[in-house]
Amino acid sequence: MRVICITNHDLLPDQKMAEMSYKAWRDTYVDAIDGIAACHPEAIVLREKLLSGIDYTNLYEAVLRKTAAEDTFIIWHDHFEALRLYMRFHKKTQWPRAVFFSGREAGGLSSSEMKELKQAGISYGLTCHSLVDLEDVKRADADYMMASHIYQTNCKRDLKPKGIDFLSEVCHDSEIPVIALGGIAPDNAMACIDAGAYGVAVMSLAMKEDKEDLKQLISM
Repeated sequence: MRVICITNHDLLPDQKMAEMSYKAWRDTYVDAIDGIAACHPEAIVLREKLLSGIDYTNLYEAVLRKTAAEDTFIIWHDHFEALRLYMRFHKKTQWPRAVFFSGREAGGLSSSEMKELKQAGISYGLTCHSLVDLEDVKRADADYMMASHIYQTNCKRDLKPKGIDFLSEVCHDSEIPVIALGGIAPDNAMACIDAGAYGVAVMSLAMKEDKEDLKQLISM
C-alpha cells in the first residue's frame, strides 16, 4: 500500500520533547525519522510548522543525511520562502521532489508562486477538508491532495471525522491522486483504497516507537 508518513516531534515517546528547544530534540527526532524511513513508506512529510525557516532547512538537511541509504523521499512542508532560498543555493539534484502545503501556508501563496514550483519540476500537494477545499485544490493545479480527517484521531479529538462517504465523494470528483489522512490503521486503510484513495497518510502511527502497525500497513 502507498503510505506517506507525517512527522511531528510532539509525538515522540518522550513527552518532554514538546517542551524542549529545537536544538535539544533535533538529533532524537532525526533518529526517529530514520526509523520510519527504515520501514520504507513511499514518502515522509517533514512537518514542523513552528520552526524558523533557518531551523527547518537545517532539519531537512540533517534528515536527508541520516536517511540517505533508504529509498523513501522526504517531502518539504510549508516554509515556502525557506524553500526558495534552499533552491537558490543548492543544486537542482538536491531540491525536494515534492512539497506539501497546509491550508494556512497555501492561502498565502499566489498562482505565480505555485507555477514557479511546477516549472522547477517540484510537485506540490494541498489539504482538502471539504468540497469547497476541493475546488480550491483544483484551481491551484495541485499534483495531489490529502483528504482529512477520515476517521477519529487523537490529533483532532474534538472534531467529528469526515468519514468514508466524504473521501469517496472527493475521489470521485477529482482527477488527481487523493491521500486519505486521519485515524488510518491496518484495519481501516483498505476501506480508503476501496473508496478511491491513491494511498493513505499517517502521523500518530508513524511516530509510535513500536513500528509493527506501520510495517503491516505498508505491506498491505
